[in-house]
Amino acid sequence: MDVRQKAQELADAIVNSDEYKRYMTARERVENHEAASIMLRDFQKRQFELHKQQMEGTPVTESQAEELRKLYEIISVNPYIRDLFEAEFVFSGLMMEVQDVLARAIGLRDDDEEDEEPSANPEETIVKPEKKIWTPGS
Repeated sequence: MDVRQKAQELADAIVNSDEYKRYMTARERVENHEAASIMLRDFQKRQFELHKQQMEGTPVTESQAEELRKLYEIISVNPYIRDLFEAEFVFSGLMMEVQDVLARAIGLRDDDEEDEEPSANPEETIVKPEKKIWTPGS
């Protein structure tokens, strides 16, 4: 059995999954709408700046965190961005499940470690897309 071949089969399965297809469609929709694309790019730039600031040892202030939260709320009103955030959240959940299966299979994680049971319906796991979005203090 060739590990690389199996990895390619897994990649193919992921690319053909509904979660991945939904995510890619949502990304394409955002890219095709200039206003949504600009809004998302500005948000990600600000998010990156705050993350970098934090990694450099400078704490993120409450006003900076609040500014990012407000910006998130504003851009989430855009239906294309909201759909992208939701699709990204669901796809990330799939990828975390795959990573968990691999970690357990090769002994990097014990089977008896507690997990939340994944829902049979990925839509039910969406509480708020901001769980996926890094915000200071989360």
